[in-house]
Amino acid sequence: MEQALQTSDFDQRAELYGLPTQMREQIQLLEELFRGVECAPSVTVELKACAWKLSGRTGCSVPSLTRKFYAWKKSGHDWRALLNHSKVKNADEKLPAVFLQYWKGLCEQNQRACKPAFRELCRQWMAGMELPGLGVRRADQHDLPRGLSYANLMRHAPTKFELSARRQGRSAAAAFRPLVLSTRAGLQCGQFYMFDDLWHDHKVNFLGVNKAAMRPLELCALDVFSACKVTWGMVPMLLNDDDGARETIRSRHMRFLLADILGRIGYRGDGTTLMVEKGTATISEDMAKLLADATDGAVKVDRNGIEGAAAFAGVYDGRGKGNSRFKAALESHHNLVHNEFALLAGQMGRNRDECPEELAGRDAHNSALIKACAALPPDRAALLRLPFIPYEQFLEIAAFVYARINERTDHKLEGWEEAHLTVNEFRLLADSPWSPMARLLELPAHERAAVDVVLSQPGYVRCRRKSPAEVWQGGRQGLCKLRPQFLLALLGEELGVERRVQDDHLIDFQDRTLGPGIFRYVAEVHTPDGRTELLKPGETYLTHVNPFNPTAMVVSRLTTQGAQLLGVARRWETVRKDDTEALHRQMGAAAHIEKELLKPVAIRGAELTRQRIADAKHNALVLAGAPITQQEVANADRVRAEKGTLEDIVPGRPDDARDDDVRLEQNDEDMNKIFGA
Repeated sequence: MEQALQTSDFDQRAELYGLPTQMREQIQLLEELFRGVECAPSVTVELKACAWKLSGRTGCSVPSLTRKFYAWKKSGHDWRALLNHSKVKNADEKLPAVFLQYWKGLCEQNQRACKPAFRELCRQWMAGMELPGLGVRRADQHDLPRGLSYANLMRHAPTKFELSARRQGRSAAAAFRPLVLSTRAGLQCGQFYMFDDLWHDHKVNFLGVNKAAMRPLELCALDVFSACKVTWGMVPMLLNDDDGARETIRSRHMRFLLADILGRIGYRGDGTTLMVEKGTATISEDMAKLLADATDGAVKVDRNGIEGAAAFAGVYDGRGKGNSRFKAALESHHNLVHNEFALLAGQMGRNRDECPEELAGRDAHNSALIKACAALPPDRAALLRLPFIPYEQFLEIAAFVYARINERTDHKLEGWEEAHLTVNEFRLLADSPWSPMARLLELPAHERAAVDVVLSQPGYVRCRRKSPAEVWQGGRQGLCKLRPQFLLALLGEELGVERRVQDDHLIDFQDRTLGPGIFRYVAEVHTPDGRTELLKPGETYLTHVNPFNPTAMVVSRLTTQGAQLLGVARRWETVRKDDTEALHRQMGAAAHIEKELLKPVAIRGAELTRQRIADAKHNALVLAGAPITQQEVANADRVRAEKGTLEDIVPGRPDDARDDDVRLEQNDEDMNKIFGA
């Protein structure tokens, strides 16, 4: 019996040490104080002294200590009487497990909060419904059973993960589970490209097409390792005047972006992964197979960012959507872009609730001015000041902002130090620019000692992070480019436009979706085998101009079997009159084109020159009395033969015919010198 009591006491102490440390220490402190109170002459005076000693602690007022002391004494000095049940889960009442599951189900069914679920539970109990594990309310019960208070039930409420998974789905619940972490350390430039579309949070004017300001739309690609936006392009949101429908980014724009990044920038021969999601910036299965064939399997497509599967059996699947964590690097870059463009006029806000109130009035005023522009002469309409910037000006601003973002060094991009993407720099004066440490090796030995003294002072040496542009430029060498033969297959004939070569050997056209002004391209293509070929004026060819890289045009010849790739033509730029270097460069290009155009003329001119020389030789022979006709030639041969017989008889006699031949040969040489043969 004594051993059983000792074991019971040991179990109680084990249970005590199973409590949280702070709670256990407070119980032990109260036990020690109450033993002294029990031996004191006046319990009330001693409890007041204990309350003053423990002032500032929760639950240590005089009434609270009095209640706890007598409960502890009545229980036979059981420490459980000092336990604060409100802070211990399941301490005040053991609720059946089947009921707790029922309670959690009520909480999860309510879309917003758990308090309405508790009120529904109370209504069910008072209405006499049978609750799992608790049964039915007795007639003499007018209150909830012990342990069914809202405070106690909330200790058994579903976790945040469970509530999010039931109320919203797996995507929302993922924030309350361990996430898969990744790093860029160990990657290479061009190994992973992320693609996404971006709707800018402001409006611009697309005059001549839209009658109202619309949002510019962007499609871009980010190199994961360098965090550099390697290519991007804008298209305006077009508004259909008939039904008011909006035309946004389509799959054809993604094909143009792929042609730009694989044909102009390149991919890694040892493997490049294109990270896309199901939506606008996606790649079809047929297109993925074409890219694999065109790159000998080097380019692969990863679509692991699709979410929407049911959280558990019994609920419907969600709408397929992109996983923002799958392209977290690009999503954070989008946030940076929105912040940088937040100073432009016509902001729409991050969402509808944060939209500026003045946007409606600004939009209405802008639409009225656009109507006025249509009624004014172009020179007068250009003087109007519209409340939204034009689309062409926004393109220039975007190019400047993206260059600045790519060149930033004050960033905190993940894995930069681990990937050794830093550079050590020094300066010799406090206001002098920073230079790489490699410059120190170029200094003579006697100067390097003096420099070391300066660099030992703080503020003259630093280790800075490289910019995304620096990392990209240093690692993009060696990328393979998609051969032109596959560009036509990638773009497809349906995306091409038939255009005619002008008499000035240029192909010019206007397309507001590509940009302002006239687009001109030289009617000379660089063929896949390295040659150059001039296009024939007046002929019509199938052309593809990439809106994300309009500096080149893919030209194909239309045949009965389909389009046949000819090559790539370069854009003929228009330069400013004061840009001397650009003018000289363009004049050199014009001279090259002129030389190519003169080649067939020079060939025909050489034939004409040879014919004129032959005519001059013929006329000289006629004037010299030389035999020309067949009869004259025969007579001359007969006379020459007879003279040869006489020369054998009378040696040393002058040969008049031979002298004539010598004179004719000399005459031929003179004619050749004159005509430059």
